[in-house]
Amino acid sequence: MLRGTRSAGGSDLSGGLVTLPNFFNLEAAQSPNCMNVVFNPGGSVEKRLGSSTMNTTLLASTAGWGVYDFGAGGDLRWLVVAAGSGIYASSNRGVSFVSIATGNFSVQNYVNFERSKPFLIATMDSLNQVLFWAGSVNTFMLTLAVNSAPTARFAVDFQGFLMLMNTNLNKRRIVYADNNLITTDPWNNSFDLPSSFDDEITGSTILNKRLYVFTKYKLFRISYVGGNPDFAYQDVKDWGAVPRTIKKITLPEVGEVIICLSWDKTVRIFDGSEDQIVSGNIEDAGGMADVSLEDANDNALTAAFAETDTNQQTYKLWLAMGTSSQTTHCFVYDPLNTAFYPFDNQLFHGAVMAESGGTATRRELMGVRRTGQVHLINSGNTDAGTAVRDYYQSPVFFGKTPRVASKSQQISLYFSATSSGNVFFEDRTNFSNTFNPPRVIISFADTAGKLQISKTIDLPITTNTYQFQLSSSASTADPWRLNRVDYELTDLGLGKA
Repeated sequence: MLRGTRSAGGSDLSGGLVTLPNFFNLEAAQSPNCMNVVFNPGGSVEKRLGSSTMNTTLLASTAGWGVYDFGAGGDLRWLVVAAGSGIYASSNRGVSFVSIATGNFSVQNYVNFERSKPFLIATMDSLNQVLFWAGSVNTFMLTLAVNSAPTARFAVDFQGFLMLMNTNLNKRRIVYADNNLITTDPWNNSFDLPSSFDDEITGSTILNKRLYVFTKYKLFRISYVGGNPDFAYQDVKDWGAVPRTIKKITLPEVGEVIICLSWDKTVRIFDGSEDQIVSGNIEDAGGMADVSLEDANDNALTAAFAETDTNQQTYKLWLAMGTSSQTTHCFVYDPLNTAFYPFDNQLFHGAVMAESGGTATRRELMGVRRTGQVHLINSGNTDAGTAVRDYYQSPVFFGKTPRVASKSQQISLYFSATSSGNVFFEDRTNFSNTFNPPRVIISFADTAGKLQISKTIDLPITTNTYQFQLSSSASTADPWRLNRVDYELTDLGLGKA
């Protein structure tokens, strides 16, 4: 290295997107703007995979109102999807479907699934009768305890009881019955959660053998105590969760925690005692980023949903951005590097980790588009034939301060040998908001016998600030992966370049 020359960048590129307006505080590992790239905990950044269509015959034109993976015993597993005014099941992960319920709920209302003993339970936002199904081939869902079980939006199986929540009689009510007797029980056991009259239950999950029930404004802990009543409740937090965003994820050195989207458009985690907002880096619009949580449509938060990708150990949150009433983007949270990063062209209506049947079982993330296509996510290099539009922008590099003019010497990029296609390298200087035409087109035609593909670009320019962008050709090429950046510059002194 030349005397007086120093290097910026490095081998840690795992910091994710940071949308804060003050981009001067970004670390070298973080990006002020990106789309459709993954920030790996190992320090690399790469173009994401796409998704592949599974079904040749479309489901109803408004599909994905509910999605669930249901094991019916033995090797038989069903991917269950609510579409139109019916519910459908697939034993081959979405390739083909059979009808298991028709005309049981209103179009454009969500269906929420739960398992209780051998039964699949379906509750509906439209407050239609609760349905159940044992998963037998050529059978249909039946109505649960006609004239006795209430209609409800949500259900959860807990401590030997099936609990129906947010009922037609009271939106804060929980009605429960022995899960061995759900088809015959009179369903006369219940309690109401104490909150304001306009509050309602929005979902639940079980953590460390405790049931946590969310409302719009509160979080309650439900404990089994036996006797009469069977359950006790405790108000533990004064914030609530958006329906269908409540999931669990594992944090390093902490273990399993609850994660969800709250109504103030923040992502929170809760370990059973303490809570924390983890989305601070992506909440604010006004910086360089094209999307942030602030851009999510306030009037379409109920369209949001989430799923934990157990293969990647990430939390994926789909949101309606801008003026859209339906989901358009997905924000991924990786707890290993505490990074968020966004994907676009995410027109899914629901998603679930689904297991294939048979002896060679595996779990894959499945998504259902509202137009009736079932997709295998993290598959292929396009979104069912649509090119993945990726870009990664570096932080803004400068000397000791942006007032110091610097002589850019060169920049070196190190890619995995598995990269393919063409990557376009663009740059801009001195706070320009426009990137120059591609300075270099990086090709990965010759990777044989190489562990890394390195590209050094001479930069004979004098600047106060420097920034680069990587994007790739709209093709079916395998994703590129960037492992290291070395930007070498020499400080010249105070003044404009």
